[in-house]
Amino acid sequence: MAAAVQSGGLPFSSPAVAKMMQRMNYRDGSGLGARGQGIVAPIQAIEQRTKAGIGHGKKPYDNGLDAGKPPAPQTEEEWQEWKNRARALALEEDCCEKILALLLDRTLKGDDSAETADALAAIAKSKDVFSSKQRTPGTWRATLPPSTTRYIVDEVIIPRMAVDARKWSPEWDPGCHSWLRPLIPLVGHLPGSLYGVVESKISGGNYDVISPWKEYLDPARWDVFCRRHILPNLARAVRELRVTPPKQTDSSFRWVMMWAGLVPRTQDVVSVLEAESLFDKLEGALRHWPLAARPPLAEATAWCTGWNKLFTPELLTDERVRAHLQAGLAIVDRAAQDRRKLS
Repeated sequence: MAAAVQSGGLPFSSPAVAKMMQRMNYRDGSGLGARGQGIVAPIQAIEQRTKAGIGHGKKPYDNGLDAGKPPAPQTEEEWQEWKNRARALALEEDCCEKILALLLDRTLKGDDSAETADALAAIAKSKDVFSSKQRTPGTWRATLPPSTTRYIVDEVIIPRMAVDARKWSPEWDPGCHSWLRPLIPLVGHLPGSLYGVVESKISGGNYDVISPWKEYLDPARWDVFCRRHILPNLARAVRELRVTPPKQTDSSFRWVMMWAGLVPRTQDVVSVLEAESLFDKLEGALRHWPLAARPPLAEATAWCTGWNKLFTPELLTDERVRAHLQAGLAIVDRAAQDRRKLS
C-alpha cells in the first residue's frame, strides 16, 4: 500500500481529502462528528489463537439463569395452528370494536333503552380481557352475559346484516370483510334468515368468492350448498376431462381437486369421480398406452405416480380411491411382464 501523504500536518491517503477535512474545520488529533465526539484511537484487534469464530465464548457463565436447551423448531402444523389462533384472537378484538361502534351509533340516533345501555356497558367492560396474555379464542365471548349476547345478535347485528347483505357485492369484497367476517366471533355463522340472499349472490362465483363460506355458513347449510352448486360443477368437469398419456395436457383435474377440498364429505367426491368414470378413463389409458407406445416401465410408473399426487390428502385416505390407484399400477406391471415374455 502506498505510504500516507502528509498534507497540512494531517495524515491522509489523499491531499484532496485532507484539504476537504480542513475546510470542514477538522483538527488533527480530534474525533469526527459535529462536536468532535468520534473516537481518536483506532479499534484494537484481539488475537484469536483458537479456531473458534469471532464472538465465541469459551465457557458459558454459570449465573443460575440457564434456560436449558433451546426450544425445538416448530413443525408446519404447529406454525399453522399458531397463525390460526393469532388470527382468531385479532378477529375477536375487531368484533368487539365493530359492535361497540354499532351500539354507539344506536345511542346517537336516540336509542335510550336499558337493553342498549346494558349491552354498551358489557361490551366496554369485556375489552379488559384483551390485556390477558393467556386469552384463548372464545374467552372474550364467554365474558358477555347470555342475555346481552342474544340482544346484540337479534336486535343489533342481524338487522344491520340484512341491509349489508343486500348491498354486498362479492366481486368487490369476496371475503366479506366489510360486514360479516368481523362479527363471526359473536354470531358464529351467517344467520339462517339471510342464507337465501347470500346463496343467490355467490352460487355462480369463482373459488375466491365461494371458499370463505365454508367458514361462514353452518355445517348443514354448507353441505346443502356443496350438493347444490359445487358437486354438479365437479361432475361436469370430470365428465369432460381428457386423459392423455404420456403428457397430460388437460389440467382441469387440478381445478377439480382445488374445489374438492371445500366439500365436507370425502365420500361425496369419491362418488362423483366414480360416477363420471374418472378411474375407468385412467385404467383405459394405461391399457392402451403401454401396448401402443411401449414406454419404459419407469415412465409409465412415473405417470401413475404423478396422477396420485394430484389427489387431495383426504381422497388418498379413502379405501376406494386407493384401490383404484393400485389397480392402475397393477395394469402397468402386467404390461411390463407381458413385454418381457414376448422379448
